[in-house]
Amino acid sequence: MTKQVFEYLEEKASQVIDTSLLPLDCLKNLNELSGAIDVLVKCGYLTDKESINKAFDILEQVTTFADNSLPNGLVEYDKT
Repeated sequence: MTKQVFEYLEEKASQVIDTSLLPLDCLKNLNELSGAIDVLVKCGYLTDKESINKAFDILEQVTTFADNSLPNGLVEYDKT
């Protein structure tokens, strides 16, 4: 199950990167990735610290990429 979850998250991350030249599509995909991680954690699909950290690492990497690709001010990510 965890393998399928990370395949899904990596596919969503790829969609963010693939749409980086289209700001609205990129933000939509970034929002879907963030929301998916939130739901997976809150619903107990990701319970161990390693899985949760891996999911948030994917989000952080993609957010950094999107932030560098999109016009200034479109991406904000609170790491707290």
